[in-house]
Amino acid sequence: MTDTTLAPTGIRTPVRPPVLRRGDHVAVISPSWGGAGQFPDRFERGLGALQGYLGLTAVPARHARATLDWRSASAEQRAEDLNAAFRDDTVGAVLCAVGGDHAAQLLPLLDWQAIRERPKVFCGYSDTTVLHHALYAVCGLTTFYGPAVLPQFGEWPDPDKYTLDHFSAVTMSPRPAGAVPRAPYVVDDFVHWNAYPLRSRHPRPAPRRTVLRPGSAEGPLLAGCLPSVRQVLGTPWQPSYAGHVLVLETPEDYGPADADRDLTHLRNSGCLDDLAGLVFGRVPRADEDTRRRLHAVFLDAVAPYDYPVLADVECGHTDPMATLPLGVRCALDGDDLRLLEAAVTASQPPS
Repeated sequence: MTDTTLAPTGIRTPVRPPVLRRGDHVAVISPSWGGAGQFPDRFERGLGALQGYLGLTAVPARHARATLDWRSASAEQRAEDLNAAFRDDTVGAVLCAVGGDHAAQLLPLLDWQAIRERPKVFCGYSDTTVLHHALYAVCGLTTFYGPAVLPQFGEWPDPDKYTLDHFSAVTMSPRPAGAVPRAPYVVDDFVHWNAYPLRSRHPRPAPRRTVLRPGSAEGPLLAGCLPSVRQVLGTPWQPSYAGHVLVLETPEDYGPADADRDLTHLRNSGCLDDLAGLVFGRVPRADEDTRRRLHAVFLDAVAPYDYPVLADVECGHTDPMATLPLGVRCALDGDDLRLLEAAVTASQPPS
């Protein structure tokens, strides 16, 4: 059973994990889709990149390479991998192999006590949103909405430098990371992960961030994938949105009608009522007309409110990708998003 007594009633001081250091062991889990087993070469390349570029020793969890229909493994096996990673004091971080659509199946099976007592860097994006929100809501843990092993660290021939640098700045330094850098380029051409011969993807100039509604705001950061946040609404694992700078991003092939549906659900749930500010990630492979229509949908969804709104930020299903720490105080000012606090602590967690 889930220990819902730990759930907060509002903003509280989050639990910061220890800083990730070169030489640390990193557990790699597959909480949703079994992509690691379906694309073994890319998975191995991602594991090697963690060592080669960041000095981290990647250790795949027991079921990380499993494939079971549309999932990697059963809910019990996937939860077992996540619980084991948090219980293991030799593990410095837990990274997700890839997203999917079924991480919510793990929520009733997680060892919340172990997660709260042994905080560590937890990173991933997309469907991993449900785990981010649950760990933040139930345990107060600062987690990291950022790169995954297959799509980012497994990129050929090398992971993106912006993505590596920002992940390192946020998780491997006990100092505030400051402004989320503006990337002058975007990499959005499609190369299938099984395509041979391998070829690199090519960058193009990135669209500028778009200030949809000007203003300034401060508050703890809450990030997630828009269609995935809906999976925890109305459950014991839903975090409080009030007072937060909410960062939402969307997957590929996600259009204005999809955004209209999902934002309506958030608004009807009251999640948009008391935000400090709202940020939207860059939509991958969206043409100018789609971007314009999405911006109109975003503004329509928040028309009753007066907080600042920024779009086209480098996060989520886009390359390069920033690493965004949940619960860390941030400042939104025009097209600038700044992390004001360290996301990790130099001290070790209590034994």
